[in-house]
Amino acid sequence: MKAFGFDFDGTIINIEPEKARVFGEIVGKYWGVDKGEASDYWHAKGGTSRRAKFDYFYEKKFKKKLGDDEYKLVEEKFSLRLKKDYYPKIRLLPGALSVLKFVRANFDFVFVSSGVPLGEIRYLVNLTGLSGYFDLVLGTSKKYLSKKEHFEEIIKSKKPDLLVYLADGIVDMQIAKELGIISIGIPTNRPVSNLRRAGADYISSLSNSISLIKKLLSTLPES
Repeated sequence: MKAFGFDFDGTIINIEPEKARVFGEIVGKYWGVDKGEASDYWHAKGGTSRRAKFDYFYEKKFKKKLGDDEYKLVEEKFSLRLKKDYYPKIRLLPGALSVLKFVRANFDFVFVSSGVPLGEIRYLVNLTGLSGYFDLVLGTSKKYLSKKEHFEEIIKSKKPDLLVYLADGIVDMQIAKELGIISIGIPTNRPVSNLRRAGADYISSLSNSISLIKKLLSTLPES
């Protein structure tokens, strides 16, 4: 069993800079948080859930935990802004479609592991016309609080001989290292040095990642 996971934003598409800016504007407007600090935090915590980012600033500002109702209100404002102003303009990153086609043809199980809320990441995958490339699309929810839960479930249910994750987030690399997953860091939004320090097994541009994936496949014994 060969399994391959993709992060979505920063790997297949890239609106991370726009998300960071909108996040800063939202928490600045409603919670009085410094916009620049919030935007920088979003970039630094790539790979963490959206909820975790809101939780951090709410607790920092108000010295108490963010309740579900309060989170729902502010997250809806954030999500609606993205759907109105940015999602309609989304384009695939150069080389992304070629990587998807190669992975789909050479792996048994292909999935998305995203920190975006589950309903929204499935909306995005459909919007970009990519649903057919994935066996499973996972985001965050009450069941999946982070990407770690995604991988733990896949490891348990699929028992893959090879499991590779292609992503651009610092936390993505850390989770992969902790769970023994082969990670390929794509430096779309984070410096190569940061991805390496976070534990990336390999660093590659998206355009060069197919040759790297071929090498990983060549290490498997012939069936």
